[in-house]
Amino acid sequence: MGLYKEFKQVLMLGGVPGWILLGYYVVQLVFARSKADIAAIDGTAIIYAAYALGAGIYCYHDLTKDSFSRFFFSKLMKRTCTFWFVLYTILCALSALWSPILPLSGYRALECMGMLLLNASVIKNLIKNLDTKGIMLWSVTYAFIMMTFIAISFAKAGWNTMLYALQFPSTIFFYLAFYYAPKKIMKYPMLITAILSRSTTGYLGIAAGLCSFMLGQRKYKIWGWIIILGVGISIATVGVEDVLNNTVFAAKGGALENGKLNEGKTSGRTQLWGPAIEAVKTDNREWYGYGFVAGETMFVQKVIGGQVIGMHNGFLSAFVGTGYIGLLFFCLFILGYARSVFFSPIPKQYKALLMATFFCVFVHTLGNPGLGFRVYGTWMPAMYFVMLTVGLDIKYRYMKMYNPPYTVIVDNKNKMKIQQKK
Repeated sequence: MGLYKEFKQVLMLGGVPGWILLGYYVVQLVFARSKADIAAIDGTAIIYAAYALGAGIYCYHDLTKDSFSRFFFSKLMKRTCTFWFVLYTILCALSALWSPILPLSGYRALECMGMLLLNASVIKNLIKNLDTKGIMLWSVTYAFIMMTFIAISFAKAGWNTMLYALQFPSTIFFYLAFYYAPKKIMKYPMLITAILSRSTTGYLGIAAGLCSFMLGQRKYKIWGWIIILGVGISIATVGVEDVLNNTVFAAKGGALENGKLNEGKTSGRTQLWGPAIEAVKTDNREWYGYGFVAGETMFVQKVIGGQVIGMHNGFLSAFVGTGYIGLLFFCLFILGYARSVFFSPIPKQYKALLMATFFCVFVHTLGNPGLGFRVYGTWMPAMYFVMLTVGLDIKYRYMKMYNPPYTVIVDNKNKMKIQQKK
């Protein structure tokens, strides 16, 4: 009960949107569906659509209800990468007009907009109520509970299926847990899950994020140099190929052979991407695509067969679903996200986390379903971090004089407590 009380009092400061955000995973738990019916417009799809619509309407109201909220929302939409993602999502909705399944494309675009507003509303409330360290502790608490819900949802399906579902949040939230989880019961399950996930894309993202150690505290810089030295010695001893095959590509049985990727060990992505691009051009669809989600899914299954749900690449999802214009909007969104990470006045100790996670999000966007596609896979954890990043950019760029009323402290027994500032 002690841990429950700690979590509850911390999560309270996210407001109603914070509880709605956790409620998303409760809905997933109760109304779980298989990949086989990915394109179905059934009762479950209607429940998801209603949830997204309700969340979006409530959170739009929350983002416009007072002067603080309106100021934040205005900066979010006009001064950050959110502007480009909204344009992209509007185009996704319009693509329903030429999609093979109009309701599916329309509702998936609506779902993206609703979940965008939900994550934005949560971050707005956190910035309003908490200092930055408190925001990080709220975020890691949310991540731990969310991953617990996912584990429960897939526990009956077996260990491998559960790890597959957890690979997306565990690898994206890896550095959040590493830097800010205040308890061993939170930190080690999250880190171990990421390590055991057997996600090559996740491992690449985590590896790229190691550069953040150089911006962190002195103890992290020491670890950074130790890792660099260890990798350097390993490469000098056994070579780059053996190092990668026994670490990043170990789950694939060693995908590198004589300096080249063995396409039989790359989950079929490389076999799909090239032919898909050529097919889009051959069909003269490069300017408007086949339709968001519905057209992409049907197109991909025609190209490669089976139960493939999409391109497993956010940029190619944008291109196949909405053409060059959608791809342009999506690229500008990612570039704007990078700008908020690397060129913002956010203090270094927090920028280290945001930089590390940017690499995780970016690599996942290149190799997994998520941003650019429907709300699935890496979409929710990635969007949370995008909103967290641009939210902190707004805080340190435009709200320097604002002093939030609360902070989260961790006492000498590692218990989290809400403390009101004097």
